[in-house]
Amino acid sequence: MFFALSSPAPAVSVVLPVYNAGPYLRAALDSISAQSFAEFEFIAVDDGSTDDSLAILRRHALQDSRLVVITRPNTGIVGALNDGLAAARGEFVARMDGDDLALPGRFAAQLAHLRDHPRCVAVGTDVLYVDPEGAPLVRHRPALLHDPIVAQLLAGNGGALIHPSVIFRRVAVEQAGRYRASYNWIEDLDLYLRLSDLGQLANLPEVSLHYRQHPNSVNRTRGDREALRLELVNPRRRARGLPALAASVPAPTAPQSRADWRRHWAYEAVRGGQTASARKNAWRACLTGPQDYRNWQCLRYTLAHAA
Repeated sequence: MFFALSSPAPAVSVVLPVYNAGPYLRAALDSISAQSFAEFEFIAVDDGSTDDSLAILRRHALQDSRLVVITRPNTGIVGALNDGLAAARGEFVARMDGDDLALPGRFAAQLAHLRDHPRCVAVGTDVLYVDPEGAPLVRHRPALLHDPIVAQLLAGNGGALIHPSVIFRRVAVEQAGRYRASYNWIEDLDLYLRLSDLGQLANLPEVSLHYRQHPNSVNRTRGDREALRLELVNPRRRARGLPALAASVPAPTAPQSRADWRRHWAYEAVRGGQTASARKNAWRACLTGPQDYRNWQCLRYTLAHAA
C-alpha cells in the first residue's frame, strides 16, 4: 500500500485577499516571489473578482509552485482573510494586499525580530506611500514599541500597524479568534486589540512595503466606521480608567474626481519631500481639469515648496 506524504509545513504562510486588483497584481505577486527568505507558502484568495485577477493568479501559480489559489464568490475582505487563515500551515502568517509591493528583505527582517522576541505576536514596518504609478509620496513611521502602539489603538487608530505590512504568529491569531465579520472594514483594529491581550506588538523602523494609494483602494472607498470603532475601544478605555472617546467630527470628504486625487497626492508628496512626484501629480491634475483653478494653484504650490 502506498501512502502519500504531505509536504512539511513552511515557516511562513502569506495570505493575500484579492478583489479586482488586476492593474497592480502582477507586481505584487512578483514582489512576494522575490523575497530573500524563500521558505513560505503563498495563499491567494480570489474574492469573486470580475476582472482578470484570477487569470493573473493562475498564470503566476504556473511560475511559482508556492502559490495556491483559492477562488470563491465574493464575501468581502474578512471572509477572504479567514479562508486564507484556514488554509495556512505556517508558524507565521504574513499579510499582503494585491496592490502593494513588498521589498525583498521584508520577511527576513520581520522573522528575525519575531524569533528574537518570543513575546511579540505581531510586527509591522514603516511603509512608503506611493501613487498609482508607484511614485513615492510620503513615508509613514508608526510607533515602534508595544505601549505607544496600544495607546494609538485605544485612540481608534488602526494604522498603528499597517495591515499589509504585518506578520503574525499564527497560534496567536487563532487564539484571538481570527477576524470578525461584525467589524468589517476595521477588522485590523479589532484583531490588533485582541492580539495586544496575548503578547507584544511592534513595528520595525525600515520601509518594507510600498503602500499604493488609488481611488479604488479599500481604505479609501470604505472609510472609517465610527460607531464600530467606539464600540471597540471605549470598553477597553474604561477598563484602564481612560475617558471614553466621543464621536469625532466627520472627516473631510474623500477626493471624488481624478483631479481631486492627483491634487491630494501632490500635497502628500510635498509633505514627503518627493519633488518629482509632487510636480507630476499636480501637472496631471491640471491636464485632467484645466478649468479648475485649484489644480493650477496646486501646481504653483508644488513648484514653490517642493525642493
